[in-house]
Amino acid sequence: MSERASRERLPRTALALLTAVFVDALGSGLYMAVSVVFLTRYLDLGSGEVGAGLAVAGAVSFAMLVPTGIWADRIGPRRMLIATHLTRAALLAVYPFASGFVPFLLVVSVLAVADRAASPLVQGLFGDVVPAGAQRVRAMGQARSLQNLGLALGGLAAGGALLSDSDAVYLTVVYGNALSFVFAAVLVVRLRAGHGGGGRPLPWRRRLAVFRDRRFTLLTVLNSVVSLHVTVLTVGVPLWVLAHDDLPRAVIAWTLVLNTVVVVLFQVRATRGVETAADGGRALRLSGLLLALCCCALSATGALPTAAAVALLLGAVAFQAFAEMHQQAGAWAISYDLAPEDRRQVYLAFFGLGNAARNTYGPLVVTFLVVQRGAVGWLLLGALVLCAGVWTARVGRPAADAPAEPAVPLTDLQGGTHGSHP
Repeated sequence: MSERASRERLPRTALALLTAVFVDALGSGLYMAVSVVFLTRYLDLGSGEVGAGLAVAGAVSFAMLVPTGIWADRIGPRRMLIATHLTRAALLAVYPFASGFVPFLLVVSVLAVADRAASPLVQGLFGDVVPAGAQRVRAMGQARSLQNLGLALGGLAAGGALLSDSDAVYLTVVYGNALSFVFAAVLVVRLRAGHGGGGRPLPWRRRLAVFRDRRFTLLTVLNSVVSLHVTVLTVGVPLWVLAHDDLPRAVIAWTLVLNTVVVVLFQVRATRGVETAADGGRALRLSGLLLALCCCALSATGALPTAAAVALLLGAVAFQAFAEMHQQAGAWAISYDLAPEDRRQVYLAFFGLGNAARNTYGPLVVTFLVVQRGAVGWLLLGALVLCAGVWTARVGRPAADAPAEPAVPLTDLQGGTHGSHP
């Protein structure tokens, strides 16, 4: 049944939402490539001010993710996503006038809250417009592929724009991104009004029940660890290349291109047969294994001749890309399957806390292991993600199939790494 459902055509409303995701990514890719240059050259902010502002914005968006999920359950993900897109557009429209650190901090903080809220809102809206089951995970796979394609195309366009170092170019990019959000909002508005309309008010105890859901909390933490594939690609591999003079610096760009191409081509295929939380747990176990193999391969590159090291490094990144795709598929299945229908958005937002936390602790963990421990550090990191993947498969099984385990206090499950979130 799941295999047949995964091959069925998606509803027309889902296709419109996929278009909105692509437009959003296209504008974001365009802006991301020039954002730091825009802040330092056009707004004349110092690098320290930019770093401090982005750090504060990240903390604010983390704190506001669950509250926005609660609100989205009340008014519906469709209305909330429209408001989010329009808020992003309005903030970008005033961004060029945010001269000075305080105005910049205000704009970037609210923008970060809207950016962070968008991902669970899109997932929640797909849950409304796509029938339950494997088709939802497949739809998210298609959205992920289109998102990567849009980011890549936007980044390429921005690279060409940067050849002309002028204020007019920076303004064009910023306002172009704002228009992409307006266009995405219009596409979401055009969805049938019956989708994502919100629900009845719930008592606060039920709204916040996710914080008492031990199994869901543990799966959120474990998924966060397995998702370290993001940090491996964006932090670990570049640091490893820079630490080895015999490896060409250009290989860093090659790894990013390779990852993007593989995800665009194979993300939907990685969602096949992934529907329930148990399926998701197995997908994360496979992801942990693939990422562990990636880490093992990376650990060996430092002792090889240049040509062999580059080839092995690119092969390792291919494993990383497949680990990423299976982790994403598993995360979608787990969060969809275990989120109650009347509180889906707050559950999805809570699950997103793991990704937000990873963006904070991930660089610290990977930097410590790779820079301080070298090849041994890669092996330790591989063991960590493999254990997390195996544990996820155990926790993801229905209670009737899982072996009896002693209850674990919620405070122990949250631990120091979780810190309780596109």
